Amino acid sequence: MIQRSLRRTAQAATGLVLGGLTAVAAAGCAPGDQEAPESGEPGAAVSFPAEPPDGPMPEIGPAPADYTPTAAGSPSTDIWMGMLVREGGALSVSGLGRATDRDAYDNQPSFLLDGSAILHTAALDRRQTEIMWLAAASGAEPGASERLTHTEEASEFSALQVPGQDAFSAIHEIRGKQYLWRYDLSGEPLGPIFATAEPVGYHAWANEHVVAMFILGSPPTLQVGDALTGEIRIVAESPGRSIHRIPGTEEISFVRKISDEEWWIERLDPAAGTGERIARTLAGREDYAWTPEGEILMGDDGRLFAWSEGSDWMEIADFSDVGVVGITRLAVSPDGARIAIVANRPPG
Repeated sequence: MIQRSLRRTAQAATGLVLGGLTAVAAAGCAPGDQEAPESGEPGAAVSFPAEPPDGPMPEIGPAPADYTPTAAGSPSTDIWMGMLVREGGALSVSGLGRATDRDAYDNQPSFLLDGSAILHTAALDRRQTEIMWLAAASGAEPGASERLTHTEEASEFSALQVPGQDAFSAIHEIRGKQYLWRYDLSGEPLGPIFATAEPVGYHAWANEHVVAMFILGSPPTLQVGDALTGEIRIVAESPGRSIHRIPGTEEISFVRKISDEEWWIERLDPAAGTGERIARTLAGREDYAWTPEGEILMGDDGRLFAWSEGSDWMEIADFSDVGVVGITRLAVSPDGARIAIVANRPPG
């Protein structure tokens, strides 16, 4: 069996996880008035409330007649992994290889906070997606993913480790509803984080308890929620799906779609509610990732580009010759050593 760091036995009976979080003054004391570790590292006893703080969960009735599970429309994609190399200030990628190899949906990679593995979404059939675990080695053997979630009726996607906790958050889709849920690192569900934020499509943690969420709608909105107090507020309209914490900060970046032709990566301070534009995206591209040094990486077909403060987008790699086409989602390990790239699976 694959040995996973940070995995712990579930404590579903108590609704707690073996993780810590750091409460800011505006949020008041954490439950039990326990002091959180200054480092925010996993292992402390402080946890989110056992029940969503914004109210009781509504009863979820039968799925609408026109409901189609997200998994039904999922494309066939693979995850590639390699080493992100920095020499003389220039970035490149070495050792890129397929980490998954199925004629199905393997997508949405995110690194654990210690960089040892990625969580990713896999469509096991046309009805259901689950969260998988995969070691973060360069050139990992395809097919080494281990299934974490085993939820009947429900699908999970967009998994992220919760800062300061031995737990991850993911979208929990059941009978046409999409809520943000929490799971321990063995995949055991710990329950919903919010009761009133729905339908959640994507999310990113700004710190140990504040999260930015893409809420589907017409138009979609970016909403910031506090998992301790239950406060949720709208901060932007028409965001893209790629939402990230900016390394070394408690700020969030997201793509704002001004028009069909004009998309910008923007910075948001969730506490102050203020933001600013960072860079215009590559034409028609909305998926990106940050390096710890502050570069932004973005793909365009089989090519990888990097942006940095004071310079425009520059091509740093072309993977077309190894079969990488249609790059979408990207993830960089917290130490900046590894990269995960999602690409379309070629027909046939």
